[in-house]
Amino acid sequence: MKFMHTADIHLGCQPDRGFPWSKERSLDILSAFRDFINACQQEEPDLVLISGDLFHRQPAPVELKEVNSLFSGIPDIPVVLIAGNHDCVRPGSSLAEFSWAPNVTFLSDSKPETVSFPKIKTVVHGFSYHSREIKEPLYDSLTAPKDENFHILLAHGGDETHIPIDKKKLSASGFSYTALGHIHKPEFSEAGRYGFPGSLSPLDLTETGAHGYLAGELKREDGKESLKLGFVPLSSRSYIPCQVKVTDRTTNQSLFQTLEKFMKQYGVSNMYKVTLSGKRDPDLVFHKDYLCSAGRIISFRDDTIPSYDIEQLLNSHRNDIIGDYIAALLPDGTEKEFSDPLRRHAFYYGLDALLSNFDIDTGES
Repeated sequence: MKFMHTADIHLGCQPDRGFPWSKERSLDILSAFRDFINACQQEEPDLVLISGDLFHRQPAPVELKEVNSLFSGIPDIPVVLIAGNHDCVRPGSSLAEFSWAPNVTFLSDSKPETVSFPKIKTVVHGFSYHSREIKEPLYDSLTAPKDENFHILLAHGGDETHIPIDKKKLSASGFSYTALGHIHKPEFSEAGRYGFPGSLSPLDLTETGAHGYLAGELKREDGKESLKLGFVPLSSRSYIPCQVKVTDRTTNQSLFQTLEKFMKQYGVSNMYKVTLSGKRDPDLVFHKDYLCSAGRIISFRDDTIPSYDIEQLLNSHRNDIIGDYIAALLPDGTEKEFSDPLRRHAFYYGLDALLSNFDIDTGES
């Protein structure tokens, strides 16, 4: 029995609010889900599993119709889904009362329920969130029946306020596979018989790395079950770290060109987390707004330090406050004292302040 497992699509979410490309990101999420359905059409699994947070919030009727239209495009493939903490079931809501396509089963109750698929000898178990938070470890006590069927558990949670999960208990529960949701990074274990596919498309700048879905196959031979499980990446927008080491020859113009070239190489539609390191010209100030106009830069961090010649400064200011400052913080006259980056940056901020206000006639700042 072959299955495809996704979760945490968050349709309706608009990431990167405040940035010029934010509206496009909502379309990225919808496109990623459409690509997943297209992959289902091509791969023709026996079952599709969606472990909560299909929507980012309570969906409007038109949003439900759009998604149902996509499900209707795979009419011969059963789809089973639950609601997570973001799209929890509200009495009288559009989600609670919606009529899904014949191939879709929504396990909408707050108590465990099942749906059986005799042709593939599979039973899917699960329940939906009816509130934003559930602090009880509700999955710890669930166990699979012992019969000739494959038993799959749809589950959503994994932190203190969203159904804490004990993975050892989960692995010992007897389920053929536990299809998990809520954690946005892929994590899976064939031996443990569980998997988080992660978010289908990245939702914020912390979600770097590949995004996609899990594809699995359950077999029974000589009375023994086996699980084959793998992660399948989908092409989508990504948050990509961009680390640039500057020198005392770097200028705003040269750095702009470096960033622009990097983003062209890795895709101008992706988002970038820029971090600068190295030693810059002491007189140079990096203009963040100008540099961020090079592309979709979601975060910009300047960890550079000025390229002062500490030995020369110490010799030139032995009898004034600058020399005293350097000698007090760098007893051996080198930067070996600074294993802690915060101390190193604090030292240079102080040195910059002293040098910019230094009176050469009085020897004071």
